[in-house]
Amino acid sequence: MKNVVHITANSRLSRFLKQQLLADQWQGKTVVKTPEVMTWAQWWMHWQQAALLRGDLPLEHLLHKTLSAFEAQLVWEQLLDEKLQQQPELALLNQTATAKQLYQAWCLFAEYFPAPAFDDAFITEEVRLFLDLKTAYLAELEKHQWADAVLQQQQQLAHLKTIGHLPEVFQLHGFDELSPFMKQWIEIVEAHGSEVYQVNDDSQATAKQQRCYSALNPQDEIQQIALWCAEQLKQQSETKPLHAIRIAVVAPNLAEVQQPLSWALDEVLYQQFGQALPLKPARHTLYNISLGTPLAQTPIVKNALQTLAFAMMPEKTLVYADWSSWLTSPYTLGRLVQRQKADVRCRRLQWASFKWPNLLQAIQQKETEKDRIQLPKSLMQTLEKVAQAPRSTSLSLSQFITQAENKLQEFRWAESSKERALSSIEMQQKETFLEALASFAQLNMTQAKQPVSVWLGLLKRYLNETVHQPQTQGLVPIQIMGTLEAGGQAFDALWVMGLTDEAWPRPPNPNPFLPMALQRTYGLPRSDALRELNYARQVTLRLAKSSPEIVWSYPQQLDDRVALPSPLLTLAELKAAQMYEPVPYQSLATQLWAQGEPLEWVTDYQGPEVPLGTRVPGGSGILTAQNKCPLMAFMDYRLGARQQLEDVEEGMRSNHLGTLVHAVLEAFWRQVQTQHNLLEMDEKAVSELVLQLLEEAMAPLSHQFDAHYLSLEQNRIHQLILEWLALEKDRPSFKVVAFEENHTPTIGGIEFNLKIDRVDDVFDAETGEVSRLILDYKTGKASVGDLLKEPIEAPQLAVYLHAYHDVVAGLGYGILHSDDGVKFNTLISDEGVMLKDRSQLIFAKLAAKEGGDFEGMSWSDFLQALRDEVSELATQIQQGQAEMTFRKETDLNYAASLLALRLPEVMAQMGEQGLADEESVE
Repeated sequence: MKNVVHITANSRLSRFLKQQLLADQWQGKTVVKTPEVMTWAQWWMHWQQAALLRGDLPLEHLLHKTLSAFEAQLVWEQLLDEKLQQQPELALLNQTATAKQLYQAWCLFAEYFPAPAFDDAFITEEVRLFLDLKTAYLAELEKHQWADAVLQQQQQLAHLKTIGHLPEVFQLHGFDELSPFMKQWIEIVEAHGSEVYQVNDDSQATAKQQRCYSALNPQDEIQQIALWCAEQLKQQSETKPLHAIRIAVVAPNLAEVQQPLSWALDEVLYQQFGQALPLKPARHTLYNISLGTPLAQTPIVKNALQTLAFAMMPEKTLVYADWSSWLTSPYTLGRLVQRQKADVRCRRLQWASFKWPNLLQAIQQKETEKDRIQLPKSLMQTLEKVAQAPRSTSLSLSQFITQAENKLQEFRWAESSKERALSSIEMQQKETFLEALASFAQLNMTQAKQPVSVWLGLLKRYLNETVHQPQTQGLVPIQIMGTLEAGGQAFDALWVMGLTDEAWPRPPNPNPFLPMALQRTYGLPRSDALRELNYARQVTLRLAKSSPEIVWSYPQQLDDRVALPSPLLTLAELKAAQMYEPVPYQSLATQLWAQGEPLEWVTDYQGPEVPLGTRVPGGSGILTAQNKCPLMAFMDYRLGARQQLEDVEEGMRSNHLGTLVHAVLEAFWRQVQTQHNLLEMDEKAVSELVLQLLEEAMAPLSHQFDAHYLSLEQNRIHQLILEWLALEKDRPSFKVVAFEENHTPTIGGIEFNLKIDRVDDVFDAETGEVSRLILDYKTGKASVGDLLKEPIEAPQLAVYLHAYHDVVAGLGYGILHSDDGVKFNTLISDEGVMLKDRSQLIFAKLAAKEGGDFEGMSWSDFLQALRDEVSELATQIQQGQAEMTFRKETDLNYAASLLALRLPEVMAQMGEQGLADEESVE
């Protein structure tokens, strides 16, 4: 019996073919020889090892180091950088991507082009750049006695010519086309007397049943595929064991459909067979997707890279999103719940960009335990140790790897704990990362010391090119793969998806650094549309013979454009295809809904009552929310939706501006107290005092923002407050008697916590009477006219009246707006209380206006009416009234519970009932 070696186009085909050959040999036998099945690259490794053991390879073959593709690209990138320094007019947007294309051009050049091919070719500037760098690249390899994959292949082919010891027969499986190197290899092994057969499985004619499906869109296509897979699995499992079933889904654009296809399969297979999600530990999975994930994109490795960046570059400025994702990751040191609570507290600091040692310092400087952010003790100790450790600005590769390994150990990266154990997938990813870190240390890169940031950048690039695919235990019945991986395999049923004219055949993508005419002449991959059409036709015909039952499909709609079917669907071999009848798709949620009891619609707007005497959250804010939409108030305040994570924004937030203005004006009036004292001060004294108070208020922000930015903000706020104080000088005589004063009135049986920004005693020069003016500072827009609406739209001002039952002559806003300027906007009893301008509403004039809403009403009665409206709102809150009613959609724009309010559904329901109009929904 002849010695046969099977060479396959990919490792997936190797596994399938080995299992098939073993199954054939086991029939009626107790002992069989393991078939030799391997990829072409694996065969070369096997050949080289055997030749080295026999002493057939020369000694210099061992001395040359073979560069990986990543190392070779770095050499090209270095040479390109040197070239750009010499010729700055060649500036490129992305040197890394260009270097990768240059290396690809070299690989194609060395394999496809004969030596004189460029003699008569048209040489563009891009081609000239490649030729110049190719000469420098080969010189660099010769200098270091390096070889890359292309040169190694050429050397191996040269050695193969003189070395025998080859098997008698080679069988090639799954090769849709042969590269020039493979053709040379075939000539050499045949010259040694070996037989080479390219196996094309023509024993099976075109599929007995072919169907074609024009899906509405990609989602519809994927849903039908999931249903089809479940149905095929059900049918096949009636006659075959699970491990013997081979159902396949082939996609030319596998990377694009991987995630949605996984979701659909998870849901449908769970409904049909009760299978759990495939990536859960210790669960059997019914499908396998051949496409792996770049290691750097897996969550556990992302956390490792973040940990290294934080630990090795503490001086680097972070954006808060990176800190938050690292702090709340399940792979970071310390109890997760405590880290999540710390994240909530950190967000309140609004440090959009910062250095984390400064954050630690700010945490430690908090005077009380209540104000201090509580990081887990183990994490805090590790961060403090790292922050205090000496650091080198530049490291060699070996030093970088040593430090990286030490830092990961210090932070106990991704250790399993009682709180959470790593899943099987996570363990595989962790082990693969550590192996990649060790192999990165062996790369042939510059031995010069470089900054940590450079090494981390190279490591991330290396991990992005290291593809990881979790191992699946046992054989799975459903295989999801690309068109190339399906080569040479046979299936019980096959669905080929995504066959639009844009995806199949693939669009040409010639290399820009090789002459286009030569690429077409020598048939380089992706060189032109005709070559891709012929190649796709060959693959399509091969797929048509790989299964007795095939469905071909394409989506009719892609995003916002109409998609056309692939021209290959018109091949004569496929024309007999029948139309595939879609099956009604039902999501798991819809299925569970249908299985439940019929719903009875009940109008339920009654929440639990607030116990009498209880303090409600939110102060006056809950009254404002209750006035706009009772359900919003219930969800935002009583259910706590407003306690959601704060967004951390670049620059000073508007509420920070308001806080600074409040703080400075409070401190100013505590010192100055009266308008008389203000008038006694000259402009310089006022400016210096405001600046001093502003500097004190902004001191805690020094770690948070850039000094130049803070200086600009300080100047802006300083000028704004000076303009405000100039306005204060023109008022009637007053004294500030209350500053940020807290009150806890009981209204409607429940207690509210109020803080009134400012209360003035206003003096009437003619009568000598003293009355009160209640002011609320605003750095945004506000209008006291909302107090005059029915119902009122400014309960925040009206509730302050429950704190002051003595003589109140006016209430309103002090507006300090950066764009609109400064002004008072108040509602006053008569003209003597405030400035005489349009911003002040005088109630006495409104009451004297015939036919007006307030005709004949006294000021005291009006204030009591405001108190009564607030009491009514408070009573509604106490009684748990939570209707979904609102006057304007814009009232709900800033609801923390906006999604839970389900406004579109409410609008649709109200519209059906004829209760909705353009202005209100109640």
